[in-house]
Amino acid sequence: MAETETVRKVNLDNDHRTALENMHKIFLEALRHREQEILRFLAILAPALGGFVWLLKLYSEGNVKPVVFIVGTVGVIFLLMIGAVYSLALGYNFRMIIHQLASLESEKCLNIDKYILNSWPRKAEDFKKYLFKKYPWCEPPEIIKIFWLAFTIGIFGVMVVGFYVCPKMGNLVTLFFGTICIITSAYIPIHFGKKIHSACDKERI
Repeated sequence: MAETETVRKVNLDNDHRTALENMHKIFLEALRHREQEILRFLAILAPALGGFVWLLKLYSEGNVKPVVFIVGTVGVIFLLMIGAVYSLALGYNFRMIIHQLASLESEKCLNIDKYILNSWPRKAEDFKKYLFKKYPWCEPPEIIKIFWLAFTIGIFGVMVVGFYVCPKMGNLVTLFFGTICIITSAYIPIHFGKKIHSACDKERI
């Protein structure tokens, strides 16, 4: 009877470890897919900036009414803001997947953290980043960060051009809307940083 219970316990432990290993594999695949989604940024950034240049050319030639140019400029800024927000959300998701992987690799789960590169984060504190050593911060990693900055700089560029080109009142609308979008793009990393800090405080790694 005791021998049967021992065998059953071993099988359950093996099943448990197999499930954790499968989870680890799934999260690694998800991490790779997040990196591949970078190509989607080009489908937003290039058409938005190209469309604005085309709209600017038509307006300078007198083929587009001022109100159409104003609406088009605001639309381009909004599209660029969507790209910035999407890149930040993707970066947050990327960080959380790494957090989950670190939890699975810890000694309390798969116990393989000693075989991982030293630069790979292991503890919850490793995921806590700060802006100016005060505000929780979560910026996208590597290439995703470049696209986030590109979208934000694009917003600023379109806003400046629109401010100087748009007719009276239209330039103020462009300036106001562009400023709101830039502030939003700058604040969201703080928002996601707070969420990561909260998740880290609840973990045991």
